[in-house]
Amino acid sequence: MADLVIYGIPQSTYVRSARMACIEKGVPYTLQPEMPSSDTIRGLHPFRRVPVLRHGDFTLYETSAILRYVDEAFDGPPLSPREPKRRALMEQWISAINCYFDGPMIRRLVLQYAFPSGPDGRPDRAVIDKAVPEVRRLLQLIDEAVAEGPFLLGPQITLPDLLLAPMMFYVAQTPEGGAMMKDTRNIPRSGAAIGARASYQETMPPPPPQRQ
Repeated sequence: MADLVIYGIPQSTYVRSARMACIEKGVPYTLQPEMPSSDTIRGLHPFRRVPVLRHGDFTLYETSAILRYVDEAFDGPPLSPREPKRRALMEQWISAINCYFDGPMIRRLVLQYAFPSGPDGRPDRAVIDKAVPEVRRLLQLIDEAVAEGPFLLGPQITLPDLLLAPMMFYVAQTPEGGAMMKDTRNIPRSGAAIGARASYQETMPPPPPQRQ
């Protein structure tokens, strides 16, 4: 079998999701560190983002597509439910996380601490203060979803958990996100469940790379 290669930086939430899927399925892979817009990524991804997956002569971009491919192309525990309603709920969560969660959680909250855009190189409080109510609402939705859990769709981990967990890792490290998560009823228990998994522990990201 051809080697599976994931291109991207380990600090990326989406790269981490792809790596977690491989580990959950028991699929060996190689992480090829590449920054977005590197020459390699320019040749693999028309929109110059990470991750990109290469499996032999097959190249694939977009994290959701990569997760589905890893789940369906390899043996191992299934990461997608078969029952139509539960599968539809999975697709609903994947779409919601990509469309509505990444922006306020990562781009408007987490990245203000990783790459501050405010005066004197400090986090921009206006951006953070605008993001906080959005993040609080999203955390409430998650808290309700994992009430019976510990995962989004119940007792079994599925693909949207792999998308969400790396985002939640970074949100918890911000002062605002950490405080809001502690105030929820079910998220701490859910976070402990996914945090105990090998896929989570083995993909723990290093600090973000410094901009040149």
